[in-house]
Amino acid sequence: MTTPARALAGRREAELLDLPSVRRMADLLATRCREPSWIRTLVSGLDRFRALTGTDDLEGLMGAARGDVGIADRALHEFARALRGHPDTAVAALAMGPKVWFRLNGVLVPWRPLPAVPSALPVPAAKSRVDRLALLAMIGSGLAMSELLRIRVGDVGSLDGEARLIPDPEAEPLAVQHTPRRGSGGTRITFFTYHARQVLLEDLTIRREAGLDIGPDAPLVARRDGRPATRSTVRQAARRSSALIDASKDVNVALCRATGEFFREWGPPGARFESRIDRKEADRG
Repeated sequence: MTTPARALAGRREAELLDLPSVRRMADLLATRCREPSWIRTLVSGLDRFRALTGTDDLEGLMGAARGDVGIADRALHEFARALRGHPDTAVAALAMGPKVWFRLNGVLVPWRPLPAVPSALPVPAAKSRVDRLALLAMIGSGLAMSELLRIRVGDVGSLDGEARLIPDPEAEPLAVQHTPRRGSGGTRITFFTYHARQVLLEDLTIRREAGLDIGPDAPLVARRDGRPATRSTVRQAARRSSALIDASKDVNVALCRATGEFFREWGPPGARFESRIDRKEADRG
């Protein structure tokens, strides 16, 4: 298990761990999440919330919100106003930090979308709804296909004060409870992206209107007849997911190489800096 201090090592937001409420959130995430990136993501989002809402005293806000959840809800909407003009995906991603922070400290703030500019889905409608849902569910969640296919509708929702799942498919952010493919260490939680949540809600609506089961025990990713999806029925999504991962790796390698070549040619940052005074003296000489 990665500790919060290690996950935030070298980052400015690490100072927030000195606050009891933030430390509690980070400790719970370290225990319940497999990916330490969620600690960095959510603490960074909380730091942005603090800056954009002018909240210098996070502990004071938390104390007031424990007495009146409306204070927390108004603070979140103030955050959304500060992000006015940004797409819903960006607002949702940044609001995850304060929403999780409130919940894990006992403030049951509503987990629903905040006002934002609607954005188009990044993946065009595919011939197979199951492929589209499976692909978007894997992006950003860190889930393997075998883990995703075992998840039920009752495994998605919001979190309580101990980071345990409260089933609610409409929750935003949408937490996901899953069992690691190796089956050790018990259940873990991760989160779906805003777009994955949208596609899931569309799929559940279609299945409900078709008279199919969408209860807690129903498969999250299902075929047209409501039966659980299998590896063969999501083959296209698996291929596209692998292609996206490979492309991301290639871009990262190319960027690192370009950065290294730049510094080899130009030297470290500031190596060629020349002040105006030095330049004038050189000209006079």
